[in-house]
Amino acid sequence: MSKMADPIVQLPTDNTQPNQEELTIVNSLFKKHSNTIETVANEMKDSIIAGILFIVLSLPQVDELIKSLLTFTNNSSIILTIVKALIFIVLFYFIKNYALSKTN
Repeated sequence: MSKMADPIVQLPTDNTQPNQEELTIVNSLFKKHSNTIETVANEMKDSIIAGILFIVLSLPQVDELIKSLLTFTNNSSIILTIVKALIFIVLFYFIKNYALSKTN
């Protein structure tokens, strides 16, 4: 059985400085690690958005607004819940992909 790769210490190297293109490639492959607080905040962003949307859509004023705009939701709480879920999905998508896209 033969080895298919060279040990890293045997690879050829030189002392030339990398150019800007090579630096860009390396930086895109190996992003710098952020601190723990930034990491936790970035990971919790989706949960915070979902929580805020859930609270807003749970308000009785929102129910009344939806019922006044979409009269077919007056007869069934299940249909109202489905409409609110669809509103949640659409709002979450647009907030995540468009409103917050400037920060990514």
